[in-house]
Amino acid sequence: MSVRAFSETIGESTGNTNNYIGSRQLAPKHEYLAKVLTHFSDIDAHWLLTGVGHPFKEGTSRAQSHTNISGKKNTVAVAGTNNGTATTNNYNLADCEKERDTLRIQFDNAQREIALLTGQLQTKDALIASKEETIELLKAAFTRPN
Repeated sequence: MSVRAFSETIGESTGNTNNYIGSRQLAPKHEYLAKVLTHFSDIDAHWLLTGVGHPFKEGTSRAQSHTNISGKKNTVAVAGTNNGTATTNNYNLADCEKERDTLRIQFDNAQREIALLTGQLQTKDALIASKEETIELLKAAFTRPN
C-alpha cells in the first residue's frame, strides 16, 4: 500500500504519515496510532507501540483485513433487500469521519446553547426574585401607617 493510500485509509494527510515513516522519524501522536488500529484491526497494538513481536495479531493474516486497499469499509446486507438477494455497499472512511466531525460540531454547539439557556434561566430566576422583593417592599411601604 502506498503512503498516500494508507494515509487516505486512516484519514490522515500524506505529510503526517511521511513525518512518521520518512526521514524525519517523528514519534506519531496517539490519535494517529488510534486511527491505524481502528482501520487495521489485525495489527497488534503492542507491536505498533514497541516494535516488539509480530506485526499482526495471532490467528489473523494480512488477507483478513476488514479494510480494502481503496480505504472503503465493506458491508453486506443479506436479508430483505433487493428481493432477498445480497448486496454490497462501500462506505468511504473519509466520508464517515467527516460526518462524525460534523456531528461533533453540532453536539458542541448544542452544549454551548444549553449553557447559554441555563444562564438565561438563572438570570430570569434572579430577576423574578428581585421583582418579588420589590413588590414586598412596596406593599410594606403602602400598608404602613402615616
